[in-house]
Amino acid sequence: MSAQRFDLLRMDAEAVQLEKQHVHSVYEKTAPYLSDLQCRAWPRVRQFLLQQEPGSLVADIGCGTGRYLQVNSGVFSVGCDVCRPLVDRARKRGSEVLLCDNLRLPFRDGIFSAVISVGVIHHFSSSERRGCAVREMARTLAPGGLMLIYVWAQEQRRRRFDKQDVFVPWNQEYCCSIVVLKCCFVCIYCICRDDLCTLL
Repeated sequence: MSAQRFDLLRMDAEAVQLEKQHVHSVYEKTAPYLSDLQCRAWPRVRQFLLQQEPGSLVADIGCGTGRYLQVNSGVFSVGCDVCRPLVDRARKRGSEVLLCDNLRLPFRDGIFSAVISVGVIHHFSSSERRGCAVREMARTLAPGGLMLIYVWAQEQRRRRFDKQDVFVPWNQEYCCSIVVLKCCFVCIYCICRDDLCTLL
């Protein structure tokens, strides 16, 4: 194995460990409380979902408790998340949800009319892993399909996504303050699959 390939594998292993420690484990521990905190759909995400054509197939990647999966009863929604307790909670609400990793989605190419990812991408610990996650979601979009990505913008609305390269871990000491995060600014990207492919 080349030294460069070994370094890439080591860095990826470190990234996975960071995400497990600072994101996945915290979500697993706080899952019983998140369904109460996440009861309301954010207006812009709700609007995006309600604008989808009846009969469309829509994916929520990193769906958590599944709060967006039942917003539009006229579409077929499927969710996925890496956190088993959140997947179980979403399933108890009657949603179709799979347990899987955002970087290896178990869906065919070009199957979804729309894909949403709300508050997920910033939890990947490197820009390479964030790019991989976006490319993987784009792979599942049908030609002309739309993707909505919602990410935290910690400083202000005007700051551009390409300059905002940060990993946002969940720290247990701040779990009681999750409600406060609703006041943070966010960057919202709604991208057509064809345009996305030229960017990636």
